[in-house]
Amino acid sequence: MAKVWKGFAGAAGVVAILTLLSRLMGLVRKLAQSWALSDGLMATAYDTANTVPNVLFEVAAGGALSGAVIPILARYLARGQSKDADAAASALITWISLVGVPLCVVVVVFASPIMSFLLPTAHAGTVNAAATLLRMFAVQIPLYGLSVVATGILHSNDHFVLPALSPLLSSLAVTATFIAYSSIADPFADPATIGWGELALLGVGTTSGVILFALPQLVLAGRYAHLRPTVKFPPGAAKLTLRLGGAGLAALLAQQIAIVAIMIFANAQGGTGTYTAFNYAYAVFMVPYAVLAVPIATVTFPRISAATGDEQIDLTARSLRLVVTMGMIGGALLFVLAIPAKIVIDMGRDIAGLESALQAMAPGLLGFSVIYHGARVLYARNAAGRVIASNTIAWGTVVLCLIAAAAGGVAGRVPVLQAIGGAMSIGLSLGALAMVMMIRRELGTGASAGLVRLIAVVGIVLALASLLAWHVVNAVVNAGNLSIISAFVASAIGAVILIGAGIGALAIADRQALADASRKQPGESDNMGT
Repeated sequence: MAKVWKGFAGAAGVVAILTLLSRLMGLVRKLAQSWALSDGLMATAYDTANTVPNVLFEVAAGGALSGAVIPILARYLARGQSKDADAAASALITWISLVGVPLCVVVVVFASPIMSFLLPTAHAGTVNAAATLLRMFAVQIPLYGLSVVATGILHSNDHFVLPALSPLLSSLAVTATFIAYSSIADPFADPATIGWGELALLGVGTTSGVILFALPQLVLAGRYAHLRPTVKFPPGAAKLTLRLGGAGLAALLAQQIAIVAIMIFANAQGGTGTYTAFNYAYAVFMVPYAVLAVPIATVTFPRISAATGDEQIDLTARSLRLVVTMGMIGGALLFVLAIPAKIVIDMGRDIAGLESALQAMAPGLLGFSVIYHGARVLYARNAAGRVIASNTIAWGTVVLCLIAAAAGGVAGRVPVLQAIGGAMSIGLSLGALAMVMMIRRELGTGASAGLVRLIAVVGIVLALASLLAWHVVNAVVNAGNLSIISAFVASAIGAVILIGAGIGALAIADRQALADASRKQPGESDNMGT
């Protein structure tokens, strides 16, 4: 067990570093978008259109794939049944193509009414520009599906490098697109005046990023699985895929409904640029989550899927404590560094309410991390129904909070952004609590051993550290006259204080987990793949 855990720790560390590079490039991409589009009408059209393919993919197949691919493939590989793993992967890719390509065609045909629905207060020029972009973005739907299966194949074979780096390739392409666009169009131009060439640059350039994200993974996956067109699964795999996939779809359906609700609420109640401001905030929100929490969940998912008995319980308990610690650190970072983050994202053009959105979202980062990891633990146990319940509680609460805010007359950019952030924090926190309860019911109390003590110790230490970091960060930023350089310096100092405090608290509350995460046995190596 110790060897498995230490191997996991090394792999998670490499994934964290690679993910950090990808997320930093993702922030550069957002900076390029801020420079090219800011938060004007064209930004609203772009962000709304670019959200649709991802939502439709998740509703059509993404939820099913996220819960089914790794548990199925990991079990076949653990038993030495590589031919069955190949057959299952081939069937998944075939079915994704059969669903994704027709859906792509439907989106192209109905792009205009879709955009009219999602942009209820926009004028015709904005709707038409968004519809044109959506037709170019539609091909992303099957590409997302192929990427999920390819990632599952690579993770199941303990190859984590390319999946962690693929977002960087995508961000490079999209960043280049925004830089090129900014040289030929004004960020605050009326979409009705934007020509076909400029729209094609945005549409094709963004889609090329998804191509670079998906196809390299698919090519590499072909080295580890013999892929061929087939609709047939190995015996028993189709039933398991439907059960896990159906549960994954139901679990993510609530999330996608919440995303659409956020989009409509922001566009209708917040006015021009509000949804774009939320997207900027969400991109920052994802950085500490992806760098600190996701690597742990990513590396442990195939191992928990293959483990049984006490080993599975122990892996779950240790990884859950680490994910909770990282989620708490991430939330503190998001709250304390909200103002420096806004300074950087603004790029000299004020994006009103960005810091308010970040601070309102910050408490939800812990819940988001726990839900992500907990769902994978339960999928590994075939307990998909529990995932549905937890996700429905989380995202259903978000939707209810938004409905209440709209009914209460919340309007204007800053109040709307605060309402969205608050809704996410409330919903994700309740969902995380439900997720931990579901894990305890499935695996017993041992799966959450030491969690309460950990939360108490880390919470107290981070609260004190956050107070210190808040004053230091604000002092540095103000001394630097709110410059971008001062924002980076303040962020670095704040991060050192908070991450150091969080790791120190982990050492106090959970010495064994910290020792396992930092120690490696002589002669042991990590198979990270290529």
